[in-house]
Amino acid sequence: MVRMWPDVIRSAADPGRRRIFERGDVIGAGALIACMAVSVIAADGATLKVVVAVLGLCAELGMVLSGRALPTPLTWFGVALTIGTGFAVMALVHDGLGEVPVLAGAAVLPMCVPAGPVRNACIALLAAGFGVAVMVIFDSVAGLLSAVGVWLLADRSIEHAALQAERDRAVALLAEVEASRASRQEAAALEERRRIAHELHDVLAHSLAGLSMQLQAIRAIARRDGAPATLTEPLDRAAGLARDGVQEARAAVSALRSVPLRGVADIDGLTRGFPGEARLRISGRAGRLTPEAGHAVYRAVQEAMTNAARYATGSAIDVDLAWEGSEMRAVVRDRGLPAGRGPSGVQGSGTGLRGMAERIEAVGGSLTVGPAPEGPGWRIALRVPVVEDAGSTNAAGTSAGGVTADGKAGA
Repeated sequence: MVRMWPDVIRSAADPGRRRIFERGDVIGAGALIACMAVSVIAADGATLKVVVAVLGLCAELGMVLSGRALPTPLTWFGVALTIGTGFAVMALVHDGLGEVPVLAGAAVLPMCVPAGPVRNACIALLAAGFGVAVMVIFDSVAGLLSAVGVWLLADRSIEHAALQAERDRAVALLAEVEASRASRQEAAALEERRRIAHELHDVLAHSLAGLSMQLQAIRAIARRDGAPATLTEPLDRAAGLARDGVQEARAAVSALRSVPLRGVADIDGLTRGFPGEARLRISGRAGRLTPEAGHAVYRAVQEAMTNAARYATGSAIDVDLAWEGSEMRAVVRDRGLPAGRGPSGVQGSGTGLRGMAERIEAVGGSLTVGPAPEGPGWRIALRVPVVEDAGSTNAAGTSAGGVTADGKAGA
């Protein structure tokens, strides 16, 4: 059964979900450390070197705190700490690289303060302070021009964040549209199958049944009148063909009226068609699922990926399918919001997780939803029982009945 329901629903929409640190964060942190090392070397005296080193650590800590997904008081403190330590290093070591933390803070500042007059005032104040500091350090009025660089850097960050937000929203909307399109296609295909089945039942099957009855009547009359075998035998064969045709038409009508179900094999196409980054891994010796269980797993993975696109927009999604003896386990995990990014703003119906759990429980499985224990991000894990028929299951996972690992119905 589903665990942590209240927390799940609340946390899934929580904009404060932790962000992940990407390759660019590591590179930036390394660059900042290198700049602080240069400042330490340039400082005069052991005491000043220690002070600059501590300031450098504070600047690094500030950048880490400012890198949360969405603005919080902690992110504001982190930006202020980075900028403040940068100015301090500039004042203490004129030959150092204290400008770097200030510029790094200027790049992050627009993401930490909501758009509006307050943000513009903060950027203007920072630009003016940086220009004055450079002017004083280098004893040149031309240093004021550096304020323009700070303003342009902050403006560039704002534009980049806006473009990224639009891209994330587009990805989330594409995921929604793709899921909706697939549902409409399935509904249209099912309606078409029902229409064809109706036509077969009302036209072909009835015609064949009438033909069979006519042939039987003719054969009975021929025998009563003593017709030769050269006439009655072809009538017998024709009547038999008509009966077979009726049975085959009824079987075709029955097959067309049954609802086609998705399977585990369709998950590969699901990940390939996902508008964002999605990776599929399959492990273990393939077993068999009932058609209902395979369909439930497919729908659960589809819903989990759509949720990840909504609330962890821009994150890579890992889909792991593992065959573990008597059950199959599926895990869908995102990596949390990337640096400086926010949720897409696309809202679901609020019933997706509950529907997913009910579908899985209906086939004897269980569903667990919550923060990923191995790191940032969200994880949806489910288990469904495998059909116990190990004796007839070969290495490729195909056997009679049920749905195989490749999602096809057994013979």
